[in-house]
Amino acid sequence: MATQNEDLKARMMAEAERAIDQMLAAAGDPRELMLSDIERVVRTAGQRMMKQFTGGLAEVAGEQKGCEVCPGCGGKLTHKGFKERNILTETGQVRVKRPYYYCPGCRKGVFPPGPALEPE
Repeated sequence: MATQNEDLKARMMAEAERAIDQMLAAAGDPRELMLSDIERVVRTAGQRMMKQFTGGLAEVAGEQKGCEVCPGCGGKLTHKGFKERNILTETGQVRVKRPYYYCPGCRKGVFPPGPALEPE
């Protein structure tokens, strides 16, 4: 059975391969490219991979155990299923699906990992 890291690595490798295929298709004939063209297609592919890698790692990080205590009040959190959310990261906006918790004491939702509590 594959470990979580092996599964994540396989997803990231597949994403990198897709980004490389798209980069090569966008580049056309490499013998006709100017350096600025090369830089543009490489930068675009790199940004695409960084976003995908960030999203993948953020999803796995959200599966952390021990998210039973509210970071705001210390009360017991209630698991409310999974939610998808757009998160603005240093590598751009990514969409992740992670466990979602609710704190009855604070009356706020928690979307780990992250210290911010958000109104329900």
